[in-house]
Amino acid sequence: MAKLLIVDDERGSREALRQVFGRDHGVLLATSAAEALDLLAREPVDLALLDVMMPGQSGLDLLRQMQASRPAMPVIMISAATAVSSVVEAMRLGAVDFVAKPFDVDNLRHVVRRALETGRLHRQVEVLEGELARAYPTQAIVGRNAGFAAALEQIRQAAATDATVLIQGESGTGKELAARLLHAVSPRRDEPFVAVHCAALPENLMESELFGHEKGAFTSADRQKPGRFDLAAGGTIFFDEIGEMSLATQVKLLRVIQEREFMRVGGTRLIRTSARLASATARDLRQEAAAGRFRDDLYYRIGVVPVRLPPLRERRDDIPLLVSHFLAELGPAIHAATREFNAEALDRLASYRWPGNVRELRNVIERVLVLHGREAVISPNLLPEEFHPASSVPPVPSVPPAQPAPSAPPDTRHPAPDTHAPIPASPPSSATLKDAVDACERRLIEDALRQCNGIQTRAAALLGTTRRILKYKMAKLGIADAPEA
Repeated sequence: MAKLLIVDDERGSREALRQVFGRDHGVLLATSAAEALDLLAREPVDLALLDVMMPGQSGLDLLRQMQASRPAMPVIMISAATAVSSVVEAMRLGAVDFVAKPFDVDNLRHVVRRALETGRLHRQVEVLEGELARAYPTQAIVGRNAGFAAALEQIRQAAATDATVLIQGESGTGKELAARLLHAVSPRRDEPFVAVHCAALPENLMESELFGHEKGAFTSADRQKPGRFDLAAGGTIFFDEIGEMSLATQVKLLRVIQEREFMRVGGTRLIRTSARLASATARDLRQEAAAGRFRDDLYYRIGVVPVRLPPLRERRDDIPLLVSHFLAELGPAIHAATREFNAEALDRLASYRWPGNVRELRNVIERVLVLHGREAVISPNLLPEEFHPASSVPPVPSVPPAQPAPSAPPDTRHPAPDTHAPIPASPPSSATLKDAVDACERRLIEDALRQCNGIQTRAAALLGTTRRILKYKMAKLGIADAPEA
């Protein structure tokens, strides 16, 4: 329920407004500017209705003070005096509307409803902008690698112009983050940044999403809908994975770039656009154009300034910086005590090929913090399995077989498997190295659990590892988690 502040020195007006809005909203009443400011300091308020003519400080004086302390709160002015100068001054100071006394109740309800909706949308925009800033922190782009720094410098140079920019790089290298940096350091920074994820939009919806549609353009078009170019206005429109766009849509996009105008689906009027265009792709668009899957004229239009983001394997010197950055970013939310990765663990990370690039590195850091966040320092044995090549895994101590308990004579019809048979020196030719390693680990873990009567803490100590790693191995190998004795 929204809360309204009504400020009027006339009791009859205050009570009339309370009667109008008291059923659907919380209502606070004030007789003067001083009383209103005191209420604002103590109570959350979604909208204020101010009388212009009041003794002492006028409604316009109060409006000035409200705009200084609560600029996002919508204010509606109400007055019997409808002099043009008062109306103009109120709107100049930031009032969202001006209603004359005696007011029409239905009209006033409509004005208040519209102002509350506008205020709600403004708050949503602020929240979304905050979330985007946290998801894409352009001021915290991490990297000192020469190739990466050169790419960022190209982006900053292009930002001062209106040239189209094509950001090329493998998946996970940060292409959208680079596009947002382009927007954030450009003169368009206060205008919208609108992303179009080409691979996620079905072909039959692409044209409507880009250019919008008029009411009645197709069966379900019950109202006019703005497109992405409308929403971008004078800002930046970013086409992520533009290589996924169909040839038919490429033709329409080429016209927009050339003519700076478009037409809504079902429309007859050309609409001008001043949006700046940026694109990204993991594909080689030259090869795509040569194969006939991408228009070469569009390729030259979108790639006036081509920027290549190097994969993480080409900027291994940035890995310690990125690890520190992700520890600081992810640690507090996970409540991890981890301060650092030790030198050997960083060496393991640096020697990995990182097919998923920075995105994969972030996921690995998050996984380590979730599983081992109690450790102040992360050592190599706490890294995921892919960072443990077979040649670098230390040998697991052998476990002497447990003495068999007295049992009934064996059933010769169904002989029990010999669980203590020696592990073959070499696996069958049909087995892979992973199969052989899994079989060896399974045999050792089962023997240790059997000898320790299922007590996992003791079995882990016998194997020279921790109970957490033992649990992980048991789950991976499908070893039943028997109750401990």
